[in-house]
Order: sequence, then structure tokens, then C-alpha cells
Amino acid sequence: MYYERNDLRKLVFGTLSFSIFFIVLCTSIFIFLPYEKKASTVSGAVSDLETDSENSGDLFASNYSLNDLVVDTKKKDDCGLVLYRQPQSKIAVEWFYSRITNDKEISSSILQYADMYNIPLSLAFAVAYTESRYNVNAIHVNTNGTVDRGLFQLNNSSFPKIPEIDFYSADVSARYGLSHLRFCLNTAGNEIAALAMYNAGTGSVKKNSTPQITLNYISQIENYRASIEELFAVEVLALYNTDSNKKLLAQNLR
Repeated sequence: MYYERNDLRKLVFGTLSFSIFFIVLCTSIFIFLPYEKKASTVSGAVSDLETDSENSGDLFASNYSLNDLVVDTKKKDDCGLVLYRQPQSKIAVEWFYSRITNDKEISSSILQYADMYNIPLSLAFAVAYTESRYNVNAIHVNTNGTVDRGLFQLNNSSFPKIPEIDFYSADVSARYGLSHLRFCLNTAGNEIAALAMYNAGTGSVKKNSTPQITLNYISQIENYRASIEELFAVEVLALYNTDSNKKLLAQNLR
């Protein structure tokens, strides 16, 4: 009788233990399976983000190359100008170039006249940097006795009607300097020859007698410009790298 009761207890406890184990197992399955599904969903989302990130590089692919965008200024505007002309992105462009020059007045003047004369922003700022290091008081006396002054190093012989004090105005220098650069771009038909004209004069370029110092000058501009464009792509373009902005850039850069 004792063994029967003991066996009955073992059967009851065994059944109860199995039942508890089965309930725990089922509960665990229902609890953990959804999280695995969520994890899979998150993984898919991450994968989608990575794909979007790869696709976002389309703006910098061959069709949207920064170097290609600013080659022909007579047919299309560069991406910096496009963003500067849009109210929602103008402030970011102004912020960027104020940091480049460390002077809001200087950057505002260059932006204003680069926009007016349809000159790529990176080119306008690269010329100003190479000419004066953004120093409105810069002076250079040439071997022929003429004097280059101000932000864009305007020559007193080339601009005889400008009062001497105005050469040191950021606004005046940017206005005449970029106006002259636009003239050089229109006359030369390409940026390299235009920069040579800006530095050495139209006569030297037409005679094919550009001095080595001018070639070095062009190289400095192009190197500095490339650095600006690389930084601009990271700090400004990346903020507006959306499908709608890509379409906007594509429309304006045709």
C-alpha cells in the first residue's frame, strides 16, 4: 500500500513537472519568437539604410561630379550657387564660407558678386584666397611700378577710376574683381585660360607667353578650390542630399 501511494505521488509530480515544463516552453516560444522577428526587421531596416547610404552617393557619382559641375560656367551653375540661391539652404552656404574666411563681411561680399556674375563659389573664394589670403589690406608692388591692392588684388593701372581707399573695401574689391573674372571667363572660354588672363593679362595669354609664375598661380587656385569643394560636400551638400534636392540640383545644373 505504501509503494502504491509512493508510485501515485511520483506519477502526479512527474505529470505536474512535465506540464510546468511544457507551459514554460510554450511561453518561451511565444515570448522570444516575436523578438527574433523584430530583430530581423531591424536588420532589414539597417540594410535598407545602408542601401540608401550607397544610393546617396549618386549625387557625387559621375553624373553629379563636383568637378564636372563647375567646368562650364556659361551653360550651368555650380551646386554651391544653386544652394545659395535657395532660401532653405542659403544660410548653410553663408555659414560655411564665413568659417572659410573667418570674416562675415568678406564672405558676404564674395557670395553676393559670385552670384551676380554666375561664378562658381569655390572658384571665387579660391581666387580671393590665392590673391590676398582674404586680407582686404594686402598690397603688392609690381616690377613695373603698378600696385595691386585689396582682397582681389586689383591693379591701379587696370582700374584707374577707383579711389585708392576703395581698393581696400571688401565690397568694392569683390565687385570689380569678380566682374573682371567673369570677363576673363567669357573671353577665354575656359577656366584655366581665364585664370591666366586674370593673373598675367589678356595680352600675355593671347600671345601664348604665360609665365611660369602664372602657371603656379593657377595650380594654387585649383588645389585650394578642390579642398573647399571636398569640405563643402561634407559640411553642406550632405545636409541636402535628398531625392528632392538631387532633382533640384539636376534641373539647375543642366
